Amino acid sequence: MKLSKEQIQQIENYIDACGVKWYDVRVELVDHFATSLEEKLDENPNLDVQQAIVNEHKNFSDYGFKNLLNTKTKAVEKKFYKHLFKYMQSFFKFPKIIFSISVFYILASVMKFTSNKEYFFMGLSFVALAIAIVALVRVLNGQKNKSLQFLILDKTVVFFQLFNFLIIVFTNIASLRSEDSFNFSIYNYIHLGVFVFLMLFYWCAEHVFFMNKNYVKTNYPKIVI
Repeated sequence: MKLSKEQIQQIENYIDACGVKWYDVRVELVDHFATSLEEKLDENPNLDVQQAIVNEHKNFSDYGFKNLLNTKTKAVEKKFYKHLFKYMQSFFKFPKIIFSISVFYILASVMKFTSNKEYFFMGLSFVALAIAIVALVRVLNGQKNKSLQFLILDKTVVFFQLFNFLIIVFTNIASLRSEDSFNFSIYNYIHLGVFVFLMLFYWCAEHVFFMNKNYVKTNYPKIVI
């Protein structure tokens, strides 16, 4: 038996009251509950829908949706990092490795002709910090302006928080290095390599984020994000 709009709304209100904040997860749960209730109503047209919703909730676990949300969160995180590292690997294979080498070579050339290597790396630190600040501000503005949250995008935000932490660590490397260490090319090249790696890491994360955002736009066309 097809559920009425009022019955669907009952399900939505119940799931929302259970604290499921992610819209994509709520939609999936509503579909699950609706399918189950339609089957039960076919067997018993006089079924108490509200009580059936509660009973269906109990079928998940003793902790309600907690286990389901934990499982979905881990799955989304795993999928995000799988796509991230897969895309990042492409920058170490032909033809994108040409781009990676070119970026490193250009920066290495600038470093070579910079008399004060410490100032050069301080400049890189400021560039990295500026990127981190821009990313953080954009994430905070995005969270502030959107009325609905999506699990697939929320886990990306967690990554950007991690990236900001890595940038803070990177900006402290120059201050922790001794003055003599800037006279050794091997240390400078390693330091430069870390910077290029972080920038590629960030670029790949942005790529996956927009890929996920396009997925949300495609699957939830009526939702503005």
